[in-house]
Amino acid sequence: MLNQAILYTEGDLGTAAFIAVGIFLFVFIAISFHLLHETAAALLGAVTVFLVTYIWGTYNPALRLLTFEDAMAVVDWNVIALIMGMMIFMALLAETRVFKWLSFQMYKKAKGNAWLIVVALISLTGFASAFLNDVTAILLIAPLSIQIALAIGLHPFAIVIPEILASNIGGAATIIGDPPSTIVGSHINLSFGEYLVNMAPISIICMIALIGATWLIYRKEFSKTKKEVSPALIEQMESESQITGHATLKKALLIAALTMVGFFMTEKFSQMPVGVVAISGAAILIAWVRPDMSRTLREVDWSTLLFFIGLFIVVGAMEKTGVIYWLATRVAVLAGDSLHQASLLTLWISGIASGIVANIPFTVAALPVADYLTSILPGAVESKVIYWSLILGADFGGNATYLGSAPNIVAVGLLAQAGYRLSFGRFMRDGVPVTVLTLIIASVYLLLRY
Repeated sequence: MLNQAILYTEGDLGTAAFIAVGIFLFVFIAISFHLLHETAAALLGAVTVFLVTYIWGTYNPALRLLTFEDAMAVVDWNVIALIMGMMIFMALLAETRVFKWLSFQMYKKAKGNAWLIVVALISLTGFASAFLNDVTAILLIAPLSIQIALAIGLHPFAIVIPEILASNIGGAATIIGDPPSTIVGSHINLSFGEYLVNMAPISIICMIALIGATWLIYRKEFSKTKKEVSPALIEQMESESQITGHATLKKALLIAALTMVGFFMTEKFSQMPVGVVAISGAAILIAWVRPDMSRTLREVDWSTLLFFIGLFIVVGAMEKTGVIYWLATRVAVLAGDSLHQASLLTLWISGIASGIVANIPFTVAALPVADYLTSILPGAVESKVIYWSLILGADFGGNATYLGSAPNIVAVGLLAQAGYRLSFGRFMRDGVPVTVLTLIIASVYLLLRY
């Protein structure tokens, strides 16, 4: 992000600042209420920043929001490289059907016990989301989960909704799990190990809480499921979950293991960014497997990468025009001199906001606020507690509604394809209680640990 020195002084918000806010609000509203595709909205916002800067700014220099050169500085290329590298890994792993195979093996081991099946699939989703992109985890696991639910006479909501919640909670465990985790971790140059030590414990605790909440919410449905399943249906599920490309799978798992080691070793190599490790692993895997590059690159979600780039630029304009600094000082007034109070404010504001709107743009916008609070509060730099609070609030808060996080929207689409419409209110029935529960647990964790 741009240096604080270029920001205007508190209270001096001018026309440029209001224009930057207007552009950001347009993007935010367009994404949150699906008025435009998220990538289209972010790119349109970025282009608007440039057009205002170079056209209006020619006649009135005060309206120069963000130059193209400054925009390249505000884009976090570490985040882009990390996500791209993991997407390439997942594109090759997905072809082997390994996660569908795992899901089916869990189903067979549970022998028709609905509760054991749900616990296994929730756990698998949480674990997969910690080490894969959380959207990828849902795309790989949810379709087979819907089939399993129908086979045992359980409504798909009873499996898929807890899986959605698990993807956001489990994704908080590592720096490569959820986008907010990646964005914040990259911004403050966290190592994989430091992030894991601080966030994995609370993620595991909240996963256990989610499993308990799932039992309370769906215990009646679990007791009504059938034990015997049609052999023809079992045969169909088994055929769809057969591992393909064993050689590719072995190579991918080996390179993935080496990449994980690389994540832990970054501090030993001049603070090597995790994005460099991820893209290096992906490049080595491509060279070894030699896949059809056109097909592999089609599986990379370029839309998401462009979305991030556009969003960084829009938020960069707000930072350069002094909006972020203005907001940060207001939050600082509420927090006073209390680090604990600032931490809890960050957690709950992030949690509530991420439930109402998409958690990715909120996280990008909130980062400079977290920077400011960390710079002025005693002990904040050493503990990084403001950043931990932002991560937990954005990740857990994204569970409140299906607008809050990308996996939520993807899963709703998968359910709709299967003929099950998940309404906004129906998702909130499960999402809001779990969100409140996990934010309370996170509050206690932050107060006791930092």
